[in-house]
Amino acid sequence: MTVWGKIGAMIQVTSLDKDIWSIAPQGRIDSAGARSIEEAFANLFEQGAARFVVDFSEVTYMASAGLRVLMISLKRAKQGDGDVRLAALNPRVKETLRMSGLDTLFAFHDTVAEAVQNLKA
Repeated sequence: MTVWGKIGAMIQVTSLDKDIWSIAPQGRIDSAGARSIEEAFANLFEQGAARFVVDFSEVTYMASAGLRVLMISLKRAKQGDGDVRLAALNPRVKETLRMSGLDTLFAFHDTVAEAVQNLKA
């Protein structure tokens, strides 16, 4: 079953599998964008979700506020025996994550499908 929804103006939330959710931000993830992502995660956590793929295919920039939301969401997902995987990162965003040391916390995947398969394994 696929559920489509919008959180704020920049986030698309999709059910990819029984219990795997995609959060797909678009454009720049600055402080306002980070709040939208945080709200998307919070709504899904309230519904009992714990496994996520963040689809970065439409993200052009990532500020520190977005990095913070990712770290907090990963910690909360792991507390619920889940995980957060990052997919389709462009080189600029990937470099930001590496420079921040987040490549040691998150698994990076070339595609959303690859991230889903990895979460299922």
